[in-house]
Amino acid sequence: MAATVFLIVLMLIVAVDVWAAIAVSFGSGLSARLCLSYFLILLLAVVATMLMTGVYSYYPNPNTHIFGWPVPCVIFQRDTPTSPWLDYVGFTVVLAYPMNFVLFMFIPSVAVIVLKLRRRRLEHKT
Repeated sequence: MAATVFLIVLMLIVAVDVWAAIAVSFGSGLSARLCLSYFLILLLAVVATMLMTGVYSYYPNPNTHIFGWPVPCVIFQRDTPTSPWLDYVGFTVVLAYPMNFVLFMFIPSVAVIVLKLRRRRLEHKT
């Protein structure tokens, strides 16, 4: 059940990101400044995705080492501090980068959509 809810929420976030990208790329009514800002944020999100997924790691406890945030790429665990590290490699090894990128772009995408809808509403009033 939780996996289904997670998948539905992720697909909704992807839909919002795609909608915003289409609105910026092909839509009219947005200022050049907003479009340039969106593409700059997109570039920053790519860099943040690379750093947070491929480089960032943390230890939530002494026997767990996680690579990647917010969606982990690889998780290493061990039973005791002297035992060897055992790795958990799931589907997130391949999907962590796109999932993190989609999550990092969600807030800017919502902002672009809100501005686009607001501008359209103001144009219809006048």
